[in-house]
Amino acid sequence: MEYDIAAVLGAQLEADGYTGRAKAVIDEDRRTLIGFTMVGPAVVDHLHAATIAVTAEVPIDRLWHAVPAFPTASEFWLRLMETYGL
Repeated sequence: MEYDIAAVLGAQLEADGYTGRAKAVIDEDRRTLIGFTMVGPAVVDHLHAATIAVTAEVPIDRLWHAVPAFPTASEFWLRLMETYGL
């Protein structure tokens, strides 16, 4: 699943004309995040959350409840989960 990070309000607060994308790879059988990549200004600030989710094998249903701060660019996590259909 993919999401345009620039679509969240917090990303526009990060930088004028912000552009970026996030992509998650889900193990459908276990419903866990097994891969993640993102590109855009300051995305390194969000990498730790993806690292924890992948290495801890956090179920995506649980990630849905890890509500990100608003308005920050990290809101893309919630929107990414919505894209998946949660």
